[in-house]
Amino acid sequence: MVILRSILIFLVFALLAFFSFFGAHETRLTWFDAKAAIAAAAKYDSTVVRDRYGVPHISGRRDADAAFGLAYAHAEDDFLTVQRAVLAARGRLASIDGIRAEESDYEVQLLGIWNAIAERYETDLSPETRTLLDGYAAGFNLYAAQHRSALLPGVAPLKGQDIVALFMLRLPFFYGLDEQLRALSNGGNVKLALGAASSSRALAVAVAPTRSQDGATRLLLNPQGPFSGPLSWYEAQVVSSEGWNLAGGLIPGSPLFLSGAGPDLGWGFTANHPNLIDVYTLESNPNDRYFYRFDDEWRRLDVREARIVVRLWGPIRFTFRREVLTSLQGPAIRNDRGLFAIRYAGQDDVKGIEAFYRLNKAHDYAAFTAALSPGSIPSLDFVYADKTGRIASIYNGAFPEREPDRDWSQPVAGNISATLWKTYFPFSDVPKVIAPASGFVISANATPFQTTADPFNPKEDAFPPSMGIETGLSNRARRALALIGPDRAVSLDDLKAYKFDGCYAPDSDVAMLIKDLAERNYAGDPVLEEAGQILRRYNLCTDKRNRGAALAVLTSSAVLEAARRGVRPDGAAVLKGFAGRLLSRFGRLDPTWGQINRLRRGGLDLALNGAPDTLRDIEFEPRLDQSGTTSATGGDALTVISTWNRNGPWQVESVVPYGSSQSEASRHYADQAPLFADGKLKQLPLSNDAVMAEATQIERPGKPPAQRPAPAIPASPAIGR
Repeated sequence: MVILRSILIFLVFALLAFFSFFGAHETRLTWFDAKAAIAAAAKYDSTVVRDRYGVPHISGRRDADAAFGLAYAHAEDDFLTVQRAVLAARGRLASIDGIRAEESDYEVQLLGIWNAIAERYETDLSPETRTLLDGYAAGFNLYAAQHRSALLPGVAPLKGQDIVALFMLRLPFFYGLDEQLRALSNGGNVKLALGAASSSRALAVAVAPTRSQDGATRLLLNPQGPFSGPLSWYEAQVVSSEGWNLAGGLIPGSPLFLSGAGPDLGWGFTANHPNLIDVYTLESNPNDRYFYRFDDEWRRLDVREARIVVRLWGPIRFTFRREVLTSLQGPAIRNDRGLFAIRYAGQDDVKGIEAFYRLNKAHDYAAFTAALSPGSIPSLDFVYADKTGRIASIYNGAFPEREPDRDWSQPVAGNISATLWKTYFPFSDVPKVIAPASGFVISANATPFQTTADPFNPKEDAFPPSMGIETGLSNRARRALALIGPDRAVSLDDLKAYKFDGCYAPDSDVAMLIKDLAERNYAGDPVLEEAGQILRRYNLCTDKRNRGAALAVLTSSAVLEAARRGVRPDGAAVLKGFAGRLLSRFGRLDPTWGQINRLRRGGLDLALNGAPDTLRDIEFEPRLDQSGTTSATGGDALTVISTWNRNGPWQVESVVPYGSSQSEASRHYADQAPLFADGKLKQLPLSNDAVMAEATQIERPGKPPAQRPAPAIPASPAIGR
C-alpha cells in the first residue's frame, strides 16, 4: 500500500510538473512587449478609409506608412489568417494546428529559408525594401498589442524577416515545389510529371485599344484560389506620396499587391509549371550513410536537427526532432528508394519580395520588365497592360541552364558536377508576346505558345527542351481563345460576359470524359441508361438552370481529381453513385445545377453558375453533403477589370466571393456574395472625392482620438489620378 501511494504521489507530481512546464511554455510564447509595439507605431502615419463594401483605401506620405496601414486593415479583417501565415513562415504552424502542419513546418527547415535570411537579409535587400517591411510589421504589431486576447501563441512581434520567409516559402510552391517535396518524403513518384501542380488556377486577359470597341485598354485580373485561409485573396487600394498607387489583391501576410492596377499600368498572373525542379539520385557511402559520392570523392551531407513543436491537446505541446540533410545540389531527402537531392529555381534567393515591390512601384513597361529581369520571381505567367495601350504576356521563369542533351524530365545522377547547374537563362530568353497586332493576350495556366491569335504566338521550336515549357491547354484557355479570338471589337460588357462564361470546350478534358461516359452501353441498368441519355443531351455549360450539369460536373470533377492524385476510378461507377444520390434527394437525375452548386456564407445560401476550370471558376469538394448539394470552397477569389479610357479617367470594377471581412460580426462579412453569385461587379471608388463619398469608416491607426479627424487622404498624388 505504501508503495502504491508513493507511485500515485509521484505520478501526481509528474503530471503537475508536466502541465506546469507546458503552461510556462505557453506563457513564454504569448508574451511580447505591447508597449514597445505601440511606441514603434508612433513613427508611422496612415489613413484607412473604408468604402460602402468595406474595401480599405489606404494612404500615407511614405510607402512604409501605407504598408503600416495595410497591415492594420488586413488584421482588422482577418487577424487569425494573417497570424497563421506568420507561423507558417517560421515553421511553427504545428504549434497551433497540430500534427497536420508538421510536414509544412519541416519543409521550412529543409529548404534552409531562415539560414538564407540570416546571411542575406541585410546585404541583398535594399534599405527601401527593409523600411517597407518594418512599416508593415509595425502595423501588425500595433493591432496585436491592441487585441491581445485574439493573439495566437508565438506570433508577435512580427519582423520584416518573417515576411521575406513567407515569400521564399510561397513563391516556389506556385510552380509545385511543395508537391515534389511531399512526393519524395512519402516515397512516391521520384520526379513529378510536368504540370503536376496544375490544380493552381487563375485567369488574366489584356485587350488593346485596337481590339476594344471604344478604344480603351482593359485588363482582367482573376486570381483563383480558396475563398478563405492562407491563400485567400484580399482587396485593397494603396496610395503614397512616394509613388505607390495601386488597387488589387494580395494574400495574408503580404505587404504588397501580387496582382493589381494603377493609373499607369496593371498586371495579373497565373501559375505556370515549366520544369524548374530537378531531382538528383545520390550514391550513399555503404559504410557511412551521411556521405555521398560527387566527382570521384566522398562528401559529407550537411546534417542538422529540425525541432518541430506540435500541439497535441490544449496547452500540451511536444517537440518532434527530424533530420535535415543538405547536399551540394540542395535539400536532400532519404526514403525507401534511396537518397535524393533537389535543386530548384529561386533556391536561397531572398529578393522575391523586393521584385514585387518594384512591380508595385513601376509606372511603365521598362520599369515593369526591369523588376522581373533579375529572376527573383522564379515563375508566374504575367499579363501586362498600361494606359498607353501596350499589352504583353510574359511567361516568366528562372529557367536553369542545363546540359542540353540530358533528359531533365527524369531524376539525374547527382554524382557528377556536369548535372549541377548554377546559372539561369537571361530574362530576354523567356517566351513573350509584346504588343501583338492581334490586340489581345490571355493567360490561363496553359502553354505560352497559344497566348493570342497566330501568327503572333511564340514558336515552340525557338526554346530548348531543357526549359521544360508546358504545351497543354486548360479549358479556360480554350474558351478564352474561342470567345475573344473572333471578336474584333471587345466591349466592356463582352469582357464581363466572357469572364463569367461557364462552358467547357468540346476538346477539353471534361468534355472528352463526358462523351466517353455518354456513349457507353448501359443496357440492363435503368439508372445508368437514363444518366447516359442526360449526358448525351448535355450542352457542356454550367448555368444555374442547366439540367445536365449536375451529373456531368460532379462525375467529371471526381474522376479528374482522382486522376490528378494518380488514381483511376471506374467512371461508370462514379456516375452511378452520383445518379443514385441525386435520385434519392431530388427524385430525379437532372436537378438544376443551381440546386446543387451553392454559395454559403452566414445566413446566405445562393445558387451559382460555374464549375471547375471554366472561365467562371467555382471549386468544390467533388461529393454531395447530406442535403444533396455542394458548397463552393474556392475558384474566382477576386475579379478585377481595370479600364484605361482613351479620353476619360481610369476605372476599376471588382468583386470578391463573400466580403472584405472574415469576421461574422462585420456587416462586410457577406455583403458582396449576392453580386458574386449573380456574376456582377461593383464600381471601386478611386478618386479622393469618390472614396470620401462612400466612406463608412475613417481611422488613423495608433493616433490619439484628438488627431483622428484629419483628412482621410493625406496630401499625396490624387487617388486614381
